[in-house]
Amino acid sequence: DRASTLLGRCAIAAGVLGLLALSNPDRRYYELYVTETLSDYLIDRVCARIPDFSDICREFTIEHEDDLRAIVRDRTKRSNFGLFSLYYTEIELPVLPAVEIRAVGAAARFFPYDVRFPDGTDEL
Repeated sequence: DRASTLLGRCAIAAGVLGLLALSNPDRRYYELYVTETLSDYLIDRVCARIPDFSDICREFTIEHEDDLRAIVRDRTKRSNFGLFSLYYTEIELPVLPAVEIRAVGAAARFFPYDVRFPDGTDEL
């Protein structure tokens, strides 16, 4: 009958919404995600351009990931909507290339939708 079908659909929808709310990743996971992304970018695209110092640059980047994470933490804004979160990170420091990342956090994942690196790269 129609009432039981509607009740079943509502129960399924409530379950899906509940799972989304429970799997909305928190800020710490976003900070780790962006820190790893920026470290990879620096190693693969910045350090690689400095042939004589690429190994030193790579080691420096790896050794200072905690510092980079602190910068990400300080430069990130989060809007939590319960089922998902919107994140915006903008980093403009003399020692780092300017970077902007906008991402949606949902279902225990991050989905970047606007990424800007100084070399014109717009994807992660």
